Amino acid sequence: MSQSRWHVEHIKEHLHREIAWAISNKVNDPCICDLVTVTDMKLAPDTRNATVYVSVYGDNEQKEKAISALNRAAPFIQRCISPRISLKNFPKLYFKIDSSLERGRHINSLLEQVKDDLV
Repeated sequence: MSQSRWHVEHIKEHLHREIAWAISNKVNDPCICDLVTVTDMKLAPDTRNATVYVSVYGDNEQKEKAISALNRAAPFIQRCISPRISLKNFPKLYFKIDSSLERGRHINSLLEQVKDDLV
């Protein structure tokens, strides 16, 4: 792994932890329930943009409200964590739903349905 790629991965891991901390401890929005988990993130190589994937427990309406609230709170989250991370260019945060857990559950349920046919 090259030095710059290692550096971006290190920053990504640190941002992941700090964003999760800020959501849990600093964001005070009733639309963001306690069951929001930062699952992954993609950081641009120049570290100017970061897409943060979150899992939200609830129905589709609750998920949409939570994502909207997180995107509104993104500048606040950036201000909370920027002093904790030393970066030349602090990334602009964009939040998106991570639907991989739901897809995984759906695949598991389909496999359970056809399990008897496979035996």
